[in-house]
Amino acid sequence: MTQEATIFSDQENQYHRRSSMAASLRLASQKTGKTPLSMVFDYWKVRKSIGKLSIGDFFNYRLYEDRYSKSDREAFVSDSLHWPITDLCSDITWRSNTEDKWLSYELLNRHGLRTPVTLAVVDKGLRDYGNHLKISDAGSLGDFLGKVESFPIFAKPNREMASFGVFIVTGFDNGIASLGEQGEFTCEDVMEKVIGEKCYLFQELIENHPEIRKLTDFTPTVRTMNLVDNDRIITPVTLLKIPVGENIADNYWREGNLLCNLNPDSGEILRVIRGKGPEMEELEDHPETGAKLLGLAWPYWQELRALNEACARFFAPVRYQSLDIAVAPDGPLVVEINSGGSFELPQLASAEGFLSPEVSRFFQSCGWVPRS
Repeated sequence: MTQEATIFSDQENQYHRRSSMAASLRLASQKTGKTPLSMVFDYWKVRKSIGKLSIGDFFNYRLYEDRYSKSDREAFVSDSLHWPITDLCSDITWRSNTEDKWLSYELLNRHGLRTPVTLAVVDKGLRDYGNHLKISDAGSLGDFLGKVESFPIFAKPNREMASFGVFIVTGFDNGIASLGEQGEFTCEDVMEKVIGEKCYLFQELIENHPEIRKLTDFTPTVRTMNLVDNDRIITPVTLLKIPVGENIADNYWREGNLLCNLNPDSGEILRVIRGKGPEMEELEDHPETGAKLLGLAWPYWQELRALNEACARFFAPVRYQSLDIAVAPDGPLVVEINSGGSFELPQLASAEGFLSPEVSRFFQSCGWVPRS
């Protein structure tokens, strides 16, 4: 059955959209003084490296800059290798336990690990959701929203990636649901034009820690990159995604959002960027509030790392994994666990290749054979 189109149907196109190569070459040439031919020649020297970098990757990470040696460039890895490596590292029968958000929350909650509060599940099919309220039609949606005591409500697809399709219900009056920048909809239109055939989770909007509230109205998350080794959890990279302006989610494909590299030991912000490739900006302060970001230590850091360790151990069969962790006034909570994790984010945030000797050794121990 073909997935019915909704008001969010063009979001994947926005996610995959890249600047044209000609535009990237021109802008990079203007900023560096290098000729386009010389930059393409630099790419040619590393195009057969084990990271399988495309020329788009080369410009996305600004590897044409003189600060990168040939060995530095060869440590970068293309996202095209993400699933081949992830599938080697992990027990793929666990994929449903990470991709199905409701199921992953149930597993984590049962073992005392904190997650967002789910108020209801919207699903037109036969699946049952235990003690959670199930909404299957416009009538039951109206009944639910009419009884909600406090808005907003955060709504997200149960099995989607990259925050595609998320929305916020800011109010409900006289049968009309207000969905923020999406506008106002009847319950029938919410079910057909917004949700379509997907399963959605309706959750309490996470309240930010007071220090985080100074930076954004919505929920930033720390992304931890975990390798489950034989006797320990290795977390080589931690980064932070901050939603800016009207962006209700922190994913970096949403224009204007910030990406920060964090010290894994202290949670200190080491680098802040906005954008990619030749258009990337390095910042010290929040571009809208002016709040100092560089050097800021993220709150509840040791508690966050402890939660990450506990979750990583519980999902240990997923040997290469990543978590998104929010911080509320009373501590951290797991927003999502992923099988694998994009190579793009840690490499953009840190300006370093993800294939450090430690990470490369781990991937090879899982069966990955680097080929140039």
